[in-house]
Amino acid sequence: MAYTKKDQIIRRIEHNYTDFKYSLRGVSREKLFELAPRIAAVTEAYEYLTEVHEWDDDNELEFYLLFIDPLTIVADAWESRWVDGILDVDAALMEIEYNDAIISEYPLVEGVNDNIIFIDDYDE
Repeated sequence: MAYTKKDQIIRRIEHNYTDFKYSLRGVSREKLFELAPRIAAVTEAYEYLTEVHEWDDDNELEFYLLFIDPLTIVADAWESRWVDGILDVDAALMEIEYNDAIISEYPLVEGVNDNIIFIDDYDE
């Protein structure tokens, strides 16, 4: 059975979330309290990406499929975009998708080459 790009990204994000939860096994209660903001950001990003976000843009799907752990990328942006207790999800996603440095900051899927076309390059 061939998976659509949307199926692929959802499966990858689910796998990332499982890995994240597994990484918390054995963490002390005290450390869990320290990690609470991160746990919340990862969980909220996971729920948004798998239940709310529509993934109807092929360029966006192709971009996130470049990465081994797209959930971490979104969770990092998620944490940085809280302003006065309000999250601007669209701004966080745009910040990721239009940031060329993301390619060098996060691990890519094996086989991805240096000829990556960024979303804003499609407008040319």
